Amino acid sequence: MIKSSRIASMAADTSGLSFPDRQIALRQIIDDLQDLRDNVAGVSSDRRPALDRLLPMIRASIESIANADDDCWRNIIRELLQLRATLLRLKADATGTRH
Repeated sequence: MIKSSRIASMAADTSGLSFPDRQIALRQIIDDLQDLRDNVAGVSSDRRPALDRLLPMIRASIESIANADDDCWRNIIRELLQLRATLLRLKADATGTRH
């Protein structure tokens, strides 16, 4: 998972990112979340209505989020990465259940 390791290394120190870099980082994280959401096997999409609404809302707010102060920015990134970790666990659980 090259994309995942790139996101993890990017998240290690996000406070020094410029506004355009923050936008890029957010887009990459949101794209990764969308990919994970779309590929969690065994979970019908009607069971993820909050996630289905959340990702487009975050995508529409990229500029505002990227412009947040450093503390707020770090908190948002931390929460998004926790969501990503949860989706990765769900994907692993679904894969393990099928085998």
